[in-house]
Amino acid sequence: MAIKDVQTYIDKRGLVETTDSEVEKPIWRKPGFNGVRGLLEIEEEMSRFLRERRDAQNLNREQVGMMVGLHHEIYARHERAGAKLKVTRLLHLAELLDFSPVEAIYAAAPQFFGETEQEAAVTFKLIMRMLGLPAATAQNLLMLVEELSPDSGAGNVGKQTDTKRRG
Repeated sequence: MAIKDVQTYIDKRGLVETTDSEVEKPIWRKPGFNGVRGLLEIEEEMSRFLRERRDAQNLNREQVGMMVGLHHEIYARHERAGAKLKVTRLLHLAELLDFSPVEAIYAAAPQFFGETEQEAAVTFKLIMRMLGLPAATAQNLLMLVEELSPDSGAGNVGKQTDTKRRG
């Protein structure tokens, strides 16, 4: 059942009404470090990230396009923010270009990782370190973290206790 007062929901999450060149109607967004960034700007950051990852793998657009199943000019639109990048395409590119989707999100929208740029950088670095841990070490770290903050233990997986952090 839907909540009755959407304004309470908006206020509780710190959302602000804004306009965006990508959307014809007013939308609600959560401000980042420097206010509300346009959706196109976020798309451009994602595009820049993809280009850098492709370059880091020493691949050209034709090669990536072939592996994705697109003509290279169609793929190039993703690197120029000329085409909207779907989540499934991002995941496919993460497989091909050897990056974590977390890296792409951080590159495009670091505000999901902390209240300040410094906090976001620390959180991102920690997440990336955790992703690289051997399974046994990750299990031990999880047990340690759960001991430090029992209110966010295994019984609360999926429940968000702090609405400010979504990364």
